Amino acid sequence: MVLPTTAATVRLADVFTSCGAALRGEDNPLGLAPVSKAAVLLVDGMGAQNLEARRGHARWLTEKWRKRTLIGDSGFPSTTASALTSLTTGVHPGEHGIVGYTVRDPTSGALINHLKNWEPHVQPATWQRSPTVFEVAQRDGIPSISMGERRFDGSDFTKAVWRGATFLGTDSLADQFQRLREFFDENNRALAYLYWPGLDRTGHSSGVNSEAWIRRLEDLDQQLRELDSVLRDEEGLVITADHGMLDVSDDHKLMVPETSALLHSVTAWGGEPRVAQLYLDTPDATADVVAAWSETLGADAFVLSRADAIDASLFGEVANEVLPRIGDVLVLAVQERAFYRSEVASPQSMKMVGQHGSLTATEREVPVIPLGAWA
Repeated sequence: MVLPTTAATVRLADVFTSCGAALRGEDNPLGLAPVSKAAVLLVDGMGAQNLEARRGHARWLTEKWRKRTLIGDSGFPSTTASALTSLTTGVHPGEHGIVGYTVRDPTSGALINHLKNWEPHVQPATWQRSPTVFEVAQRDGIPSISMGERRFDGSDFTKAVWRGATFLGTDSLADQFQRLREFFDENNRALAYLYWPGLDRTGHSSGVNSEAWIRRLEDLDQQLRELDSVLRDEEGLVITADHGMLDVSDDHKLMVPETSALLHSVTAWGGEPRVAQLYLDTPDATADVVAAWSETLGADAFVLSRADAIDASLFGEVANEVLPRIGDVLVLAVQERAFYRSEVASPQSMKMVGQHGSLTATEREVPVIPLGAWA
């Protein structure tokens, strides 16, 4: 079995930790020069291949990107919950523990949707196992902020993934740029995180090949031009993303009813549409479940046991505590496919056009664009 490869030159997990190292005047994987103030802007859903395909609609972004043409590997699974945690901790999902969009808690048996409520089943302070770049900065006496939509304030994901930062709810990118400038002006050293979800949402609802997605990219490109005037000497900012996207048409969505033989021995279905993580009632059923899904999907997907996935280092090095969070069987789409448990999946999820989560280069490769003192 030969898994897909990427053209990535750096890891997404190295981006924020490199910014922190630059604040301390240390060498770092991105080669960022020492600065007094640093920030990362995460554009949700802006894959490297997606941006390259529409480079004429994002001329400012493309011009800045081509100065170094850094491509980051978001890792696997290429889903927001896992990728953002890798970004803010600098380690792979197998270590920080956020190994999918939805995973089963080994203790309670509950399915934990990482972008919704975790409690009472698991606690944000311990379920996400690794120190964040903000906590490291805090120990060094460097203040930090994280910015995003107001609804994220106080969420379990925010508590776990932006630990150590002061969260600021904002209404727009312009608001974030203003808050960033104020924060930088108030501190001699500072670390900041900015987040923009619009491209991802449009991709999910309309697809990355839609006119709506192109217009959203054009609008983003226009707004980002303001960064040239926001940043000053000794200040650096990196624009990056958490994953890319590809479109999946309705006729390539596999709907699995409760009566299907594909659900034999399956007690829980986690993951997301392009990465089904199946939890079984007995490990003895693993080979049969792998065989059934492999026969059904053929070359459209890789079907792996948990042991196979770990041997392939898909999650990086996996801690013993994290091991049972991973599905007994993983179904990884490599073609234009998505998988749904019909009676459980939400109507909104089943309508999604743009998809991500699996291990193809389209989904994993993201642009890494240093600006300001790092341009």
